[in-house]
Amino acid sequence: MKMKAALLPLTIGLGFALASANSFAQQSKPWYGGLSIGQSQVKFDDNVLPIAGATATSLSKNETDTGFKAYVGYRLHQNFALEGGYTDFGKFSATRTMTAPGSGTVHADLKASGWHVDAVGIWPIQNNFSLFAKLGVIFNEVKTSLGTTGAVAFVPGTNTSPKHSGSNAKLGIGAGYDFTPTVGARVEWERASKLGDDNTGKGDVDLLSVGVVFRF
Repeated sequence: MKMKAALLPLTIGLGFALASANSFAQQSKPWYGGLSIGQSQVKFDDNVLPIAGATATSLSKNETDTGFKAYVGYRLHQNFALEGGYTDFGKFSATRTMTAPGSGTVHADLKASGWHVDAVGIWPIQNNFSLFAKLGVIFNEVKTSLGTTGAVAFVPGTNTSPKHSGSNAKLGIGAGYDFTPTVGARVEWERASKLGDDNTGKGDVDLLSVGVVFRF
C-alpha cells in the first residue's frame, strides 16, 4: 500500500512531464513545410472559342487536371501562421467543333501556376486534429495555346500563344492531423480567383488536395 502511494505522485509527475515535453516539442518547431497533390478544376463558359459564321457547333471541355503544391510556413502563434509556396494547377482544354459551313475545330490548352503568400488562422481541437482557414495572394501566370484543324483558320496576326501575369486573391479551408510532433497530414480546398484575362481566358481555379506536413 505504501509502495503504491509512493508511486502515484511519480506516475502523475511523469505524465505531466511527457505532456509538457510534447507541448514544448510542438512549440519549439514553429517552422514547417509540406507537399500536396490533388484535383484542380476550372469552369469554362459555354461561349468559349466562338467561331464567326458557324451555323452548327459543339463544345467539349476538359475542366479538371492533377495539381500540386509545395510550401513552407512559420507558426507565430497556436492560432496563426504565415505560409508561402508554389502551386501548379495543371492544364485544361476546350475544343469547339464546326460542322457548317465547313468542318474543323478550334481548340485551346490553358496552364496556370503561381507563387503565393497566405495568412492562416488555426483552430486546434482534440486528438491532434485542427481546422484552418487561409486568405492570401497568388502571383500567377496563365498561358494559353490556340490551334485549329480542318477548314477553320485564324485571322492573320492572331496571337495563338497569349499569356497573362497578375496578382489575385486566394482563399482556402482545410483540416490537419498530427501523427507525431514532427509529421502530420492535411486536406484542403483552395480557390484562386479570376486568373487570366480576355486573351488567355479568365476564371476561378480550384484545388482540392491532400498532403504531408513536416515540422522542423
